[in-house]
Amino acid sequence: MISFTHEVPSQRVVFALGAVARISEEAERLSLSRALVLATPGSGGRLGARVVELLGTRAAGLHAQAVIHVPKPIAEAGLAAARETKADGLVAVGGGSAIGLAKIIARDTGLPIIAVPTTYSGSEATMIFGVSDGSRKVTGRDIKVLPRTIIYDPDLTLGLPPAVSVASGMNAIAHCVESFWADGRTPVTLALASEAMRRFVNNLPAVVADGTDRNARAECLVAAWLAGTVLTVSNGLQHKLAHVLGGLGLPHAESHAIILPHVTRFNLAAAPEAEARLAETLGGDDPAGAITGMLERFPIPHRLRDIGFDAGKIDFVAGEIEAQSIKAPRRVSAADVRQLLNAAY
Repeated sequence: MISFTHEVPSQRVVFALGAVARISEEAERLSLSRALVLATPGSGGRLGARVVELLGTRAAGLHAQAVIHVPKPIAEAGLAAARETKADGLVAVGGGSAIGLAKIIARDTGLPIIAVPTTYSGSEATMIFGVSDGSRKVTGRDIKVLPRTIIYDPDLTLGLPPAVSVASGMNAIAHCVESFWADGRTPVTLALASEAMRRFVNNLPAVVADGTDRNARAECLVAAWLAGTVLTVSNGLQHKLAHVLGGLGLPHAESHAIILPHVTRFNLAAAPEAEARLAETLGGDDPAGAITGMLERFPIPHRLRDIGFDAGKIDFVAGEIEAQSIKAPRRVSAADVRQLLNAAY
């Protein structure tokens, strides 16, 4: 007999071409008068400066120092910037790096976040945070880090290079795939994951072919939002493995993309319902093979060795994963992880 608990946290979503122009209005809705804008250096910082200008007198300044995996010193510097500027809110502009930094600051201060995503990571739709310290990445969940408002503007994704678009999209697809067998899945999360995957499968190739295709960009951004919302369920082997690899300095999205076919094949052996759903969504009777084929058609790295993974770390990663006692949809041993990583390498 079906049994589940489904809880939906409150979040406002504004989705439209040119929606970034509404940033001051959305800050006003949250009664923000000193919002600190967070971004990555370079192009992220240029977009952050534009958002500061749009905020006008509601901006406390720009902190364009976000880095992938939120290293502890970066987190501490961001927290210090929020305190020094006497910020009463945060505006995270960019992908998972900027939004991740905002979450760590919010975790420690309780400041509300407005997220303006420019990739398909889906971090803006989750209450999951992470910070890296040395060779380990620590993650957690806290309602305080869930952005209060998301502003989706497809125009902000038009300059996203094909490789970044694909890696980011595959990262979001990994959210969907894992949700099919995750503990805590509900009819709602299953439906959202299926719809998100359908939109990605239909539109991600178009984005690669023509990055200026606004309709395809918008569809992928919707898919990213839906994929992010399903991360309310528990994380399994896919995400825990990606987090351990991230602690070793590997790029998060590319790691997700590379290990996804291997984790899928491993887990579907014990998840017939998930296999049926994935087969229906992807077409054919070999979902892991379909994901492999999708990955091979895209201009991104296909092997862990291509993104700098040191095979000498396989035993370390296997030990880290085994210690987490993953049981859904099947128990994961260190030997299983070693076999999977060797195949992905």
